Amino acid sequence: MFEKPTIVAVNGSPHAGVGNTSLMIEMLRPTLAEEGFDLEVINLAGQNIEYCTGCAFCMEKGRCWIDDDHRKILEKLLAADGVILASPVYFMHVTGQMKTFLDRSLAFGHKPRPTWKPGLAISVSAGMGETDTANYLAFLLRTFGAFSVGTLTAMATQPGGFLGKEAVEARAADLARDLARAIKEKRRYPATDRDLRFYQFMGNLVKSQKETVMKHDYKYWQEHGFYDSFEKYVGQETTEVPFDRELREAWIKEMIEEQKSKKKAQSGELRRGPSATGQPAKSCRELLQSMPLGFNPETAGDLRAVFQFEIHGDENFISYLEITDGRCTYHEGPADKPNLVIKTPAEVWLKISRGELSGQKAFMEGRYKVEGDMNLLLKLSSLFSA
Repeated sequence: MFEKPTIVAVNGSPHAGVGNTSLMIEMLRPTLAEEGFDLEVINLAGQNIEYCTGCAFCMEKGRCWIDDDHRKILEKLLAADGVILASPVYFMHVTGQMKTFLDRSLAFGHKPRPTWKPGLAISVSAGMGETDTANYLAFLLRTFGAFSVGTLTAMATQPGGFLGKEAVEARAADLARDLARAIKEKRRYPATDRDLRFYQFMGNLVKSQKETVMKHDYKYWQEHGFYDSFEKYVGQETTEVPFDRELREAWIKEMIEEQKSKKKAQSGELRRGPSATGQPAKSCRELLQSMPLGFNPETAGDLRAVFQFEIHGDENFISYLEITDGRCTYHEGPADKPNLVIKTPAEVWLKISRGELSGQKAFMEGRYKVEGDMNLLLKLSSLFSA
């Protein structure tokens, strides 16, 4: 239908071509042209679109029986590379022209398009209602197979008399670039809670009326596999991540122990991060050197293990702790065959030792890395007193 990539804008203003809504749409044109897009504007004020009768014929048969200009406009929107819905605020909502057009598009509201093309919503008011109206239009972009990359709003009481006109123009240029980039790169924005609520509500409504006025709607949902899952509907997949139950339980256990330790510390029963001098360690090297002083041989039992620490950031060194025969010793340099290697910024390990940062939480957030026997990592806090 279009020779060049085209964005179609539907303007619901009765002041076609001269009102503030038209001016805001035209603010997009220079940037879109630079990006290689045509902008076609359809002014509803010049179209013959009759009111929706609420007969539900479109839901049952898949199309509206009224033969007027609505059909050709709809075809252009569905064929466009991008969609713009624009309306000024008339008595706290869209204009009558825009509402009539949207009402007549009901069949496509029940039959969501499988496409997710980029779109924009535009609204202007004298100072009340433009954000709500723009958000309403942004949500209804889905009716025409589009999703919103943003909304362009403004306040004005006279044609061209925008409050902060330069800011409105700058915002329009930014949105035009976002729209063009989203089309060129076939970008998708993350699904939202509004997508989920619509999917749940409409899917249930169509299914409950599948034997009556929504036969065609139900068939459409089945054919497109929308009832398979929400992921199928939005065309996005949930990322599967491994779940380590033991690590989670150890993390919870550590939080419980941390709370107990804090209470003891507040009562003067515990000192955190001791060094050989009895004072808090000033460096990570000093901390590791002092760890044998807090070693718990009863907990270790007959454990034989080598913990290697590769420290970077504020300090850069490698050392290791060797546990054998109920004793713990500190050594400089790398070990021959460490059972567990901990790679951490010095400041991270110091914060963990001081109780300022949860060791399990820091690991899950990727603030330090480990290689080797994970069970030894889980035993670390019990092997050494705080």
